[in-house]
Order: sequence, then C-alpha cells, then structure tokens
Amino acid sequence: MLIDVGLSYREVCRRLKQVGVDPAGIGSIVITHAHGDHTRGARLFSRRHAVPIYTTETIRAEWGAADVSEWRMLTPNRYVTLEDLRFYPFTVPHDARQTVAFQIETLSGTVGFATDIGEITAELIERFRDCRVLVLESNHATELLRVSPYAASTRARIGSTQGHLSNEALAAFVRRHLGASVRCIVLAHLSRVNNVPEIAEMTCREALANSGRRDVKVIVSRQERVTPTVDLSEWSPAVPVVRATPAQQVTLPFLKP
Repeated sequence: MLIDVGLSYREVCRRLKQVGVDPAGIGSIVITHAHGDHTRGARLFSRRHAVPIYTTETIRAEWGAADVSEWRMLTPNRYVTLEDLRFYPFTVPHDARQTVAFQIETLSGTVGFATDIGEITAELIERFRDCRVLVLESNHATELLRVSPYAASTRARIGSTQGHLSNEALAAFVRRHLGASVRCIVLAHLSRVNNVPEIAEMTCREALANSGRRDVKVIVSRQERVTPTVDLSEWSPAVPVVRATPAQQVTLPFLKP
C-alpha cells in the first residue's frame, strides 16, 4: 500500500521498482490531506491499477478528485484494517481543511506516521508513545526559515502552529516525550530551501544523546531518492495484533517528497 502519492505516476512507479515492488501489486492508497505534494500522482495511479483510495470525507471534499478507481472512507479516531495493517487515523494541526496522522499496528510493532504537522499535540504524544518506528516531519531549521528567500507571509505560515514542524520542535518532542519502545525515527518532509539533511539529522541525534537514547536509529528521507527500507523485524517482535501469513515481512518504502 501507499501512504500519499505526492510524486508523478511515472516517478512513483520508477521508485517502487527500485525497491522491488510491482506497481500492479499495490492494493490501496491512503491520503493524509489534500495538498498537491501528497496527491499529485494518486488519481492516475488509482485508475491505472484499479486501486481504491482511502481518505476522510473532509479531505475528499477539499481535494475534489472524482476520477479515481474507487473511494473508501476513513473516519478519524476509528480503527480500520488495510492490507493486514491496522490503521488509527487522527487529526493533526496543518493548513489544510483536515490532515490526519496514523498509528499503524503491524505484526512486528507499531508505526507512527505524521508528515505534515504544525505542532506536537497531546494526542500524538499518547498515540506515538508505544510505537517502534516513527515517521515524523522535520521540515525546516528555524534560523534557515528566518533568513529564507520566501515571502514573509509564507515564512509565517510555515512556522505557525498550522504549518510545518521544525527540527527544533522535533528535538523537543524527542527529549520530552519519546517512548521507550521507539527504535527508529525517520525524518520526513524536509524542505529543500529551509533545511539541510545533515542539520536535521544532527539536531535529532543531539536530542537523543541528551536523553541517553543511543538505542534509536535515525534515517533521513530525501526528496531526490528512495529512503532506505525500514524492517521492523530488526528489533524484538511485538505481540501480533493483526492476521498475516507467517512469512510476511512488513516493509515501508517512503515515496512522497
């Protein structure tokens, strides 16, 4: 399955093949919100491969896409099982009409996924506390955003509580609220203009070190290439919460820029 399809159909297919996944084997697409950098290739992918798109009523209404293979609805704060994964969508602050993050239960542990979020909420802290892997936005460095070539109104939007999470805000979450079971953090949705991958990684690693958490792996996702696959079975297995075949391996290739 895919969470968001923010690249073109052709580029998504190319990157899927790089990680050994046949595009025809995708069974579902989940959309977090209606912004174009999360939906660009979704309609064509859905039609070409007869893949249903899961999203909330509010996100569908804002997106306005009609030409998809099939719509299936997500309801915030209600579990749904997709492709042997148990999803719990919940709303997070962002400048779309509605944006959802996910707590995703798998055979090998729980994944927290939030790539567009203006601030860390109490619900996110609670939902991500027992996760094994976190995919979290680390969009910008505060100082780089301050001197950015973007217009002042754009800088203000990005830095607001309805905008995007900074490296520093993510580091504060790591220091204060990171759950003991977390073994990997994937830094996501890095800005090409207002961030540098090395700065984002250093900021996160310093927060981990200050918290005595040298057991946590940090992966930095980049827009121009496929992020290394995360294999949850690298760590101690969790108690199974959904059915799957014994040989199943849960992997998460992150494709959105």
